[in-house]
Amino acid sequence: MRLRKILLLTGALILSIVVFILNAVTKNVDLDSSFLQHVRTVCILFSFAAIYLYLNIVKKEKQRGIVQGIGAVSIVAGIFLAIYLIISFLPLKGFETRDLTLFPRDYQTIFFSSVFSIVAGIYAIVSLLYIRDLVLYKRKKTTLRNFVILIGSIVTASCSQLLNKPLEESLVSGIFTGIAVLLIVTNSFRLAWIAYLPRKEKIYSLLYSLLSFFGFLVILVVFSQEAGWAEKGIHYYSSALYTFVQLTSIFGAVYFGMSFSSTLFHLPTAEAFDRKQTEISSLHNLSRLINQVFDLKDLAETATKMTTEVVQATSVWLEIIPTEGSFHKSGLMSHRNIDEQEIEAVLAGDAQSVRAVVCDTKKVLMIDDVSSDKRTKHLPKMKKVGSLLIVPLLSHQQVIGILYATKEIDYGFDQDDVDILSGFADQVAIAIENARLIEKSFEKERLQRELMLAQEMQKRLLPQQLPVFENVDMKAVSSPALEVGGDYYDIVQINKDLVGIVIGDVSGKGVGAAFYMAEVKGIFQSLAKIFPSPREFMIKANEALVTSIDKRSFISLIFATINIRTGEMIVARAGHCPILYITSTTKEYIRPQGIGLGIKTGKIFNDTIEDKKIMMKSGDVCVFYTDGVTESRSSTGEEFGYERLLDVVAAHRHQSAEEIKEAIIQTVWNYTDAQGYHDDLTIYVVKWF
Repeated sequence: MRLRKILLLTGALILSIVVFILNAVTKNVDLDSSFLQHVRTVCILFSFAAIYLYLNIVKKEKQRGIVQGIGAVSIVAGIFLAIYLIISFLPLKGFETRDLTLFPRDYQTIFFSSVFSIVAGIYAIVSLLYIRDLVLYKRKKTTLRNFVILIGSIVTASCSQLLNKPLEESLVSGIFTGIAVLLIVTNSFRLAWIAYLPRKEKIYSLLYSLLSFFGFLVILVVFSQEAGWAEKGIHYYSSALYTFVQLTSIFGAVYFGMSFSSTLFHLPTAEAFDRKQTEISSLHNLSRLINQVFDLKDLAETATKMTTEVVQATSVWLEIIPTEGSFHKSGLMSHRNIDEQEIEAVLAGDAQSVRAVVCDTKKVLMIDDVSSDKRTKHLPKMKKVGSLLIVPLLSHQQVIGILYATKEIDYGFDQDDVDILSGFADQVAIAIENARLIEKSFEKERLQRELMLAQEMQKRLLPQQLPVFENVDMKAVSSPALEVGGDYYDIVQINKDLVGIVIGDVSGKGVGAAFYMAEVKGIFQSLAKIFPSPREFMIKANEALVTSIDKRSFISLIFATINIRTGEMIVARAGHCPILYITSTTKEYIRPQGIGLGIKTGKIFNDTIEDKKIMMKSGDVCVFYTDGVTESRSSTGEEFGYERLLDVVAAHRHQSAEEIKEAIIQTVWNYTDAQGYHDDLTIYVVKWF
C-alpha cells in the first residue's frame, strides 16, 4: 500500500510538471485543438485521477467520525481560502484575454495559477470524499445509486467544458451544469447521520457545518468574480477543473446549509436521544459484565455508576442481601455521592421503613416527594433526597438485593426511569446469582481436590503390598463408598513366627470416619508388638480411643495373631462382623464376644472381650470383612447377607486367596446390579496351604 501511494503521488507530480512545462512553452500561443492541447488535457485528467486515488487511500487509513469529518471539510475549505489570499497579494501580472482565450503575462503567473489550480482540485476531491461518507451514512438501496449519478453529472458537466475555450460558455455545458445542481439539491437531503449524534456532537457538528457552509459560500463568491484572478487562473489551467471545483463548492454550500438547519431542529430532542443511547450502552456493558465480573464489589461499583449516568441521579447505592450458604460479602456494597450515615437515615424505621416495604412487596417503590410522603416524611431533611426510587433485585422470587437512587428535586423520577432501572435490576440480579454459583462451583471444586488428596493419603495408610509367607496366602482389598472412608486393615510382623492382622470399621463414612481410621492405624502400629495378645491389645486400644472418640461414634475391630509355622490363630472381636471360617468339613461364622471400641471403658469393656483360638490346617480359609459386604443391597432392597457370603467362599475354597477375594467382589457387584457399594467395603482373605 505504501508503494502504491508513492507511485500515485510521483505520477501526479510528474504529470503536473509536464503540464507546467507545456504552459510555459506555449505561453503566448493559442493551442486550440492542437496535439499539444490534447496532451496537456490528458496529463491534467490523469494527474487528478492519481491525486484522487492517493487521497482515497489516505482517507481510508485514517478513518474519522462524522463530526471529525465535517471539521476536516471546514479546515480544508479554510486552507484553500488562505492559499487564495496569499497568492492574491503576490505581485503577479495576470492574464491577457484575446478571443475568449487567456494568455499569461509572465511565468510567475503560470506557476502560481498551476499551484492554485492543483490546490483547488485537492480541495474539491477531499470535500467530495467526506461529503460522500455523510450522504451514504445509513444508506438505503437507492442512496449509492443517486450519489453515483450525481458524481457522474458533475464529471459530465466538467468534461463538457473541454470542447470550449477557457472563457466560452455553451448551452450544452449549461444544461449539464443545471442537471448537476438539481441532483446536488436532491442528494443534500441525505442527513440521516444527524439523528444518531449525541447532544455534544450535535453542537460540534452545528459549529462545523456553519463554518463549512460559509467557507463554501465565500469560495463561490470568489469564483463568481469574472475579473478575479482566481477564476482566470483556474480557467487558464483547465475549464473542466473550474466547473468541477465550482459544482463541488455548490454541493458543499447546499449540503452543509441544510445540515446546519436540520441539526438546529434536532437539538431539543438530543438530550432524550442521548439518554436512550446511554441506557442501551449501559445495559450492553452490564450484560457483558455478567460473564466477566464475578466479584460483587466490582459489579456493585459498575451498577451504581451506570445508574447515576442513565437516570442522572444525585446519589445511588446498592445493597446485597445475604443468602444461606453464600460466603460472598453482603450488605451495603457500593454508594456514590452519599455517605453511610445518610443512607442509614433514609432507611431508618421499623417494619414500615421503605426497605422493609420493598422486601415485603418485591415491587418498585417510587416516592416523588420525600418530605411530604407519609412513608418518608418522618425522615430528617436532606438536600440530596428530594425524590427516591427503590428497585428490588429478584432471583426466583426472592429479594437478593436492592438498588436505591435519589434526586435533589421533587418528582425527579418518571416511568422511563422505573423501566430502565428495572432492566438494570434484572441484569444485576443475574450477575449476582452468577457470582454466587461460580463461588459454589469453586468451593465444590476445591473440596473435591481436597477429598481426592485425602483419598490418596488414606490409600497410603493401608498396606501397599502384603507380605508373602511359605504356609499362608493373604490377599486384601478396601473400597470406600465415598472419596474417603472409615474401613481399615493392616498387618504387622510381631516376631519371627507371629503375624498380627487387624480389620476395622468406624461407624459412619466419609471424612470423619477417615480421621478415626488414621488414629486406629497409629494405635495398631504402636500397640500390636507390645501387646501381642488380641484381648490385651483390644483393652489397651479401647483405653487409647475412649477419651478421644466422639460419643456418637464407635469402632468395630478384629485383631488376630497367626503363627505362620503352626497355623494357630488367636482372635479377639470388638463388635465387628463375625469371622468366616471354612474347612474341608465345616462352614461357620466365629463370633468371639466383645463390644465396639470407644463405647464403654474399664471393667465393662474388659469383661466382654475374649480370645478365640483356631487351628488352621491345609486348605482352610478364613475371611475377615466389614459390613459393607453383607449389607450391600440389590435393586429390590434385599441385603447380600451372611449366607450368600458363606456360599461364595465355600464354592471357591479350593482356589487361591486372590481368586476368593475377586469372587466375593464380583458376586457382590452383580448382586447390586452394578449400582455401586452403599457402604465402605473391605475384605481380608487368609488361606493356609
